[in-house]
Amino acid sequence: MTSETAQETPVRPANASTDPAVATTGGPRQRADIQGLRAIAVLAVVAVHVGISSVTGGFVGVDVFFAISGFLITQQLLRQAERDQRVSLLGFYARRARRILPAATLVLLLTCAYAAWQLGYVRTKSVVTDAIWSAGFAANIHFAQLQTDYFAADLPPSPLQHFWSLAVEEQFYLLWPVVVMLCVWLVRRANRHKEALRRMGARAGKPASTRRWLIISVLVLTVGSLLWSAHMTQTNPEAAYFSPFTRAWELGLGALAALAIREDSPQNATARWRAQSLSVVGMFLILCACLQFNDATPFPGTPALVPVLGSVFILVAGSLWQGPTVVNRVLSLRPLRVLGDWSYSLYLWHFPLLVLPEIRAGRPLHWWERAGLLILAVAFAAGSYHFVEQPFRRPRIKRGLVPVALYPLSLALVITVGVGANSYATNAARGGGYHPAITLSEGQPTGAPSASAGATATGSPAAGSDGSTPKARPTIAPLDPAVALLRASVTAAQQDKAIPTDLTPALTKVADDKEDVGSCDYLAGSRSLCLRGDPQGTKTLVILGDSHGRHWIPAFDKIATRAHYKAYYLVMPQCIVSQVVPDVLNGTEAFTGCADFHRWAIAQIEKIHPDLLVISSRSATTGIHDSSGRHTDSGYVHKAEYAGYQQLLDEVTPDADRTVWIRDIPALATDPVTCLSSHSSLKPCLSRPDPGLEAGADRQQAAAESRGVQVINMDAWFCWLDECPAVVGSTLTHRDTNHMTTAYSASLAKPLGEQLGIWR
Repeated sequence: MTSETAQETPVRPANASTDPAVATTGGPRQRADIQGLRAIAVLAVVAVHVGISSVTGGFVGVDVFFAISGFLITQQLLRQAERDQRVSLLGFYARRARRILPAATLVLLLTCAYAAWQLGYVRTKSVVTDAIWSAGFAANIHFAQLQTDYFAADLPPSPLQHFWSLAVEEQFYLLWPVVVMLCVWLVRRANRHKEALRRMGARAGKPASTRRWLIISVLVLTVGSLLWSAHMTQTNPEAAYFSPFTRAWELGLGALAALAIREDSPQNATARWRAQSLSVVGMFLILCACLQFNDATPFPGTPALVPVLGSVFILVAGSLWQGPTVVNRVLSLRPLRVLGDWSYSLYLWHFPLLVLPEIRAGRPLHWWERAGLLILAVAFAAGSYHFVEQPFRRPRIKRGLVPVALYPLSLALVITVGVGANSYATNAARGGGYHPAITLSEGQPTGAPSASAGATATGSPAAGSDGSTPKARPTIAPLDPAVALLRASVTAAQQDKAIPTDLTPALTKVADDKEDVGSCDYLAGSRSLCLRGDPQGTKTLVILGDSHGRHWIPAFDKIATRAHYKAYYLVMPQCIVSQVVPDVLNGTEAFTGCADFHRWAIAQIEKIHPDLLVISSRSATTGIHDSSGRHTDSGYVHKAEYAGYQQLLDEVTPDADRTVWIRDIPALATDPVTCLSSHSSLKPCLSRPDPGLEAGADRQQAAAESRGVQVINMDAWFCWLDECPAVVGSTLTHRDTNHMTTAYSASLAKPLGEQLGIWR
């Protein structure tokens, strides 16, 4: 984050002291405790991004930064206004340019370069777009328009998503100095008028106070922003998270603290007692927010008052009492002060260093990989602070228009490098020219399907309580044309054939390739039924599942219409069908909304009493929650998950004439979009099924068969001899590592309908 450092924010001289918390350097006192507070804030943010499970609310570190920024910037502007009776906008923006642009621009440039080198043209285009918005200090507007959910995404977030907070600060700084300048002008004008009245012998009253006018102005803005934040957090949480209007009050409270507490406050026992109390309460509030808030906390809204007020209390305590306090001593420890110096660079570097390798790997990183990348981020931050930040803050470029010119220069440089990176990635991937779709003649598959290519299952040997011994995968006959095309595609990939350029969907359109659920978006809170298929149908089918049930919708739209079924899709992304409480996606907190959806969906099935109930879901991949807390031990999770499947089937099968379970499809080891846009041939994107999800699919199959439920195994349409192509014919099979594209799902309508026995 970008709050001014303590070195740039001196306060009035302190009494002589050797305590590091109140040390002076022959001039105004420097707030070492503020540097320590910045260190706490950046550590909280980094902890939540690294995935430290105990720091579930580490994202509030951003709010701590906002409060610090409002406090320090207002102190700076107020001193100038009271000393010179004016505010220099040029000087203010010059200081901001020198402070934030060099390090931020370097991060943007190197992120674009890495994307072009490693991530392919699709991801590079996205990263470049994000970089340009970030360089223009509009990243928050960009991500809000994309309706980015900071806590829930199937793929890793943008490596530049954290630039939203930098944008919010800069947008605040466009307004706040102008407000200060306007107040100064109005006060000068009012005082001149009163002086003229006094010269004429009239009563003029006391001179107007710049500080008082500023307090009234910031109080109005802060209250209005807080009320709007509370409203938007309830009605549009994604937009509220990134909006400058819902965040301005956080900087405003910091500004109020700077305005309300004078730097010449008396130093006495009362001041010391107040400072001790405020600082302890403040640190307690910040720690509580870090440890108790989580992904389910409505944020920012009123909950953000906890870390913001905690920060303000610590800032005020340091102004009330110049001597040491308990919290002040801790925050002034040298390691925290040094980390506070590096905090801006560390904030900038840590997120792309964590996210870019994860995108490249196409999987979540192991803890030891994240630990290594964090060490690298600290090293980058130290180098960036000493060799990029500090040189640009030296006096030789301190004044004049040169620093302000850094704004357009930075934007122009990012645009230029970004366009070049995008061109490089595009040319590197398309070096092979035009290539048509794969056809059956290329693969020449012959013979019966292997044991790994399954279709319909009946019967099962005994399975353990966790489903650890499912039956062998069944076989199909005769060879389906779609299976033959899949095998031809595997052969083409093995022969390193070129990637077809007429892909469906196009790689640049994959991000928008989502199944249509109409108004029945159950993750967004809908609890209505949407009739699909044939409205005049005499039979009814229901799909129950999570996003892995949802990705079958294009196939079932065709099946239901052709077979004259009414269709209802009770599918909620992230909510697995096992009757357990899973983690929220990419988090460690309980997804309580999943249990609520389960109850509602089961009630709808009882009401509809479908002729055909189809279940499709992903397995639990991280942790589950019960009355004893969160569990991540694989044995415990697998046993509970398996029992949860059986419990579901016991509840729903009596309410359906027929129940069928679609075994979860194979997941790819790498993200197909990143891979395909990084290469010109198919072989690098030929992968094996993810073993963890395959084991989960085995548990699903075993649980279904233990309750006598038919299992449809569609593996044969995704993999052959344990090799899974990213492209079948000219169609992408997956939009990410584990979800089908709508085009491939629709292409499987006939084979799936035939396996169900309802294709007409």
